[in-house]
Amino acid sequence: MGLGFLRSLTCLTAPSVAIPCAALEMRAPVQIGHGIYLLFIFLLFVKDVFKRNGYIYIIMNILQSTSRVISDPDQYDTEINSARGFSLKKTKSVKMPSSKSGVTKDDVINAQNFWAQSIVDISNSYLSGEDYVSLASERAGELYGYDHSKVLFKPTKASEKQFRPTANDAMSYFVGHDSVIDGYKEDQGFAINAKKGFSRVVFDNHQIDYHDQVAIAMGTYEFTCATTGEISEVEYTFGYKRNPDGKVRICLHHSSIPYEPKVEKPRVRRDKTSQVKRTGGLFYDPAQADPEANERRHVSQL
Repeated sequence: MGLGFLRSLTCLTAPSVAIPCAALEMRAPVQIGHGIYLLFIFLLFVKDVFKRNGYIYIIMNILQSTSRVISDPDQYDTEINSARGFSLKKTKSVKMPSSKSGVTKDDVINAQNFWAQSIVDISNSYLSGEDYVSLASERAGELYGYDHSKVLFKPTKASEKQFRPTANDAMSYFVGHDSVIDGYKEDQGFAINAKKGFSRVVFDNHQIDYHDQVAIAMGTYEFTCATTGEISEVEYTFGYKRNPDGKVRICLHHSSIPYEPKVEKPRVRRDKTSQVKRTGGLFYDPAQADPEANERRHVSQL
C-alpha cells in the first residue's frame, strides 16, 4: 500500500484529523511505518462510518438526530434507536434501606455528624433569638427513636432525674426546664449550653461494634463554647438502631464527664472505745492490745 493512496484517502475523507498532504510529500522518505500508523488512526476515525452499511449520509443523519432522540423521551423510538445502536441511559434507582438492613459504619458516622450539627444549629437558633425549641423538637425526632423503640438515655448533667425514658424528658434536658411542660428544674438546656451556646462539636470514636440492626459506639466528644471558646471533653456511649421505617436512630445515649481523682490526706477512723496512749515512746491501743507483744516492748497497761 503506497503513501499516495493513503494521502488521497486521508485528504478526502478525514480532513479534520489528517495530516496535510504537503506534509506527507515532505515526509515521503520516512518509511512505510509512518504510513501504517496513519492508516491505523484513520481506521479508528472511520470505523463507525463503514460498519453501518457503508453509507456515510445515513450515519450523518443519525448523528444529527442523536441528541434529539436520546434527550426527548416523547420522540424516542425503541426499535429504530436499537437498530441504530442508541439507547436511553438508565438511571440508578435509589433504594431506601429496609428495616432488616444492618447498621453500617456510614450510618453511625452520618448519625454522629447530624447530632453534632444539630447541637450547633440549636445553639445558633437560640443566640439569634429564633424558635430554637421547635428546631430542637424536630431534630430530636429525627435523631432519637422515642416513637419507634425504647431509648436508654443517661444525660451528662443530670443528677435528680438521671434517666430520661420519654421524649419530653429528653427535651427538658436539651432546651431547659422552662421551655417544656413538666420540665425538671435541674435542666438548664444542654443544647444551648446554659444560654451560652456551642459553636462546635467533634466526635472521636474509640470503637464501634456492629450487631446487625444495632451498632454501639464509644469515645469522647468535644464541645466548644460559643461565648468563651472553652473546650469541654465528655465521654459517651451511643447505640444506633435501624427502626421499622428504615432510618437509623439513637436507642442508647450515655454521657459522663471524665473522672478527675482528688488527692486528699487519708483519714484514720478509730472506734470511740479505742484510746491511743503513748508509753515509753510507743503507741498503745487498748482495743487492739497484744499483752505478749507489749510485754516484750516493755509497755505496761495503764
